[in-house]
Amino acid sequence: MKKKIVLSLIAFVVVLFLHASYSIVQAEKLAERWAGMNETNYLTLYVERSEYLIGASYALAIGFSVYALLRFLDSRKRGLAGLVGGITLTGVLYVAGCFLLGCCGSPMLAVYLTLFGSSFLGFAKPLTFALTFASIVVGWIWMERKSVPSTDCCEGEEECKPK
Repeated sequence: MKKKIVLSLIAFVVVLFLHASYSIVQAEKLAERWAGMNETNYLTLYVERSEYLIGASYALAIGFSVYALLRFLDSRKRGLAGLVGGITLTGVLYVAGCFLLGCCGSPMLAVYLTLFGSSFLGFAKPLTFALTFASIVVGWIWMERKSVPSTDCCEGEEECKPK
């Protein structure tokens, strides 16, 4: 049990670090094109723009996928549904979140700006994180509930007592 949690936490930290690094490098490359942006702290900019929420969403999903994969390897028959369900749900959330945020080249950013104004942009990233977190909590509860045996058996007993 501890091995699954530790590896999931390691995956979470690695993915969050990779997202932050990628976002900071992209911001630096963009800033090189403009004059007067030499003394910018890109880590502060990463936090101010709430990019950490998107990174945390990615990291939570990957961490949960690692947990589900390790659990699948422990019990191959029962874990397959949880693994496939967890990856499918997080995959759908990624694609939908990416499309709704406009980061995949979708025109939704312009649509949101015209419909809701610029105040909506501050709401999209927390919403994506909340949906990811909620789906992972539901997936974890579902996996834990499915792992409880339906009978109460003891070694040496001939019959198992149903719960």
